[in-house]
Amino acid sequence: MRKMISFFFIVGLILSGCSEDVKADWKTSPTFTKDNMILHGLEGKFGIIKVNGESDEPVFPVGDEGRLYRVYFLEKDFIGKNFKITATHKDTGEIVKLYEWAIENKQSGAKFGFDKKGLWKISVLVDEKPYTDFIIEAEKKE
Repeated sequence: MRKMISFFFIVGLILSGCSEDVKADWKTSPTFTKDNMILHGLEGKFGIIKVNGESDEPVFPVGDEGRLYRVYFLEKDFIGKNFKITATHKDTGEIVKLYEWAIENKQSGAKFGFDKKGLWKISVLVDEKPYTDFIIEAEKKE
């Protein structure tokens, strides 16, 4: 009986540890500067910058036709590979595909938008393999 209780205790610890890994740290990821650009993403690995829209609007505005972004792969040269960007909304758990395209010269363009305000976990995949993720806040223009 004691062995069975120990077994379930260990299994419970393992499972609770795994569930912590699945939960995202839902704080907006810090921006960083590269080549005089303020980028969202993960410094040294991946960055994204808005390239159109109004200067007084949020970087990730909610509720319109979306914006154009320039994405940079800072760590590796992925010429000829494809990338996909998905987003998971913190409150609803909704997952949406934002964009998918080829990588050229460690960069690409992208156009996407958000239909809900709040925190979103942005996940970047290269050739369907997870590459990086970070948290942004989509906001309504005031």
